[in-house]
Amino acid sequence: MISFRYHIVSIVSVFLALAVGVALGGGPLKGEVDNTLVDQVHHDRVVTTGLRAQVTSLRKTNAFVDDFAATAAPDLLGRSLRGHQVAIVVLPTAQQSDAAALGRLVRVAGGRVTGTVLVGSQLLDAGRKQLVDALGNQLQNGSPGVRVAADATPYERIGALVARAIASRASGGNRVDATASGILAGLRAAKLMSAPKDLARRGDLVLFVAGNGPSDPQEQQGASSIVASLVATVDAHSRGVVLAGPDAAARGAGPVKAVRDDVSTARSVSTVDSMGRTAGQVVAVMALAGQAAGHSGHYGAVDAADGAMPGARPASR
Repeated sequence: MISFRYHIVSIVSVFLALAVGVALGGGPLKGEVDNTLVDQVHHDRVVTTGLRAQVTSLRKTNAFVDDFAATAAPDLLGRSLRGHQVAIVVLPTAQQSDAAALGRLVRVAGGRVTGTVLVGSQLLDAGRKQLVDALGNQLQNGSPGVRVAADATPYERIGALVARAIASRASGGNRVDATASGILAGLRAAKLMSAPKDLARRGDLVLFVAGNGPSDPQEQQGASSIVASLVATVDAHSRGVVLAGPDAAARGAGPVKAVRDDVSTARSVSTVDSMGRTAGQVVAVMALAGQAAGHSGHYGAVDAADGAMPGARPASR
């Protein structure tokens, strides 16, 4: 047990230390300490002012680039999507503003948006693989004409079903028939995907809009792998697919990087990073027009193999 004398000694020690500190602060070290603090505060203010100026400059530069891209968009896009129907698929964590901007630019390019389809987080959750597998088997049995390989993965099967519901190889797309409606109803009931109730046509081109993905690295890797499988399968059942996402999606275990790293998928599916900027959105629609013409590529600011945009020279490494 700690004695009463020990408490007294401890308290005396604390007061003694305080007294010494006060004496030094008011004595020979006072001026030095005060000057050091004043200099540090002045330095911090200078640094803060400089950083604020940099942020302001970057904002103005971004605004200029966005205004330029928006003004140049009609000339860059022309009527490159005339006669094409585009289904927009919004993945979890994607920005709705990006999807809306892409839809407007599709129309600027002369194309039509069949509808915006929202993918539920459960579809990209590797932990829900059994649910995806069971539902895929059930929907396939009730969907005449949907055939997949015997050794297909659950995500290849569900990708083929998604393609049958919203996409078509026919130029100008096809109507949403009973089979497509049944698939969409099953996906909606399982909360794997939702589509507008007035969706009347399937797109011959499909534009996937990605976000950063889950914050957990392992979950992000699993989700990105599923995205790569989905876009590859939908591409095989349509006239072309583009996956567009922000810069972060092209780094680490992001979905854009996953597609670019998959040699087979990267040959046919186009990718674009830099969503969130008007320039990136314009490039995504240019890439979609490239798909309509039978060309694929990988564009943007982050390790994009084909440069900033279709026709641009890739950056030297």
